[in-house]
Amino acid sequence: MSVISATASAGIIKIDTAQWSHQAGPSNDLTTGNWVGVKGQAPEKHSNSSGALVSDFRVFGDFLFSGFFSPTKREYDDNDIVGLVFGWQDPKNHYRLGWTQTQRPGTDDDKSFADITGRTGLFLIREVNGKSETLFNIKDLFWEDNASYSFNVKREANQLKLDFAGNVFAVTDSTFLSGHLGVYTESQTAKFWNLKAEDKTTLKPPLSVPVSEPGAVMFFSGLVIAAAVRRRREQNA
Repeated sequence: MSVISATASAGIIKIDTAQWSHQAGPSNDLTTGNWVGVKGQAPEKHSNSSGALVSDFRVFGDFLFSGFFSPTKREYDDNDIVGLVFGWQDPKNHYRLGWTQTQRPGTDDDKSFADITGRTGLFLIREVNGKSETLFNIKDLFWEDNASYSFNVKREANQLKLDFAGNVFAVTDSTFLSGHLGVYTESQTAKFWNLKAEDKTTLKPPLSVPVSEPGAVMFFSGLVIAAAVRRRREQNA
């Protein structure tokens, strides 16, 4: 007896940022400047630019999203928001992970652009129907000029596990169990590269469906017919 299985295996997703969609900044709702380097799989925003770049694919359930980013280049010194989006349904429904440099004590930095929630530093926001809620905020953690950082965002069931520039934290939330992935800037220059995504969910059917081999079906049918004949004879006896 064989079994039909509907199991779908998880796997690495091919990244082609040239196919990703250009969206407004998830907090400031602005689209300024152009994403360059998308054909080379290293999307970059120059000068005081805002906007998101959102994947052409969705992940379902458990996933992994990783890569590298640099908030500034020497010719575009700034101190505003660079970040990621995931669980993206649309601009009003998503998670966004943002990071600012802000105005550091003892420096002549301008005050940084803040998230619509007023958050600066490192923050994780859940946006549901256009309403923002802070899930995590480290107010006094800022990125450095001309530095490169890695990131790793992972969902495991109802846990979001984030490693952003070596800052590791976890949040329990299952609002968006599927959605698009992406990157964003708000009034900021930034570059992202070596982007990777993996759908880690293995889909399983509710029940496996048994399917008999042809010979087994014939044998089973013969037993049923023989049993029916035997019962009829016993009734007539």
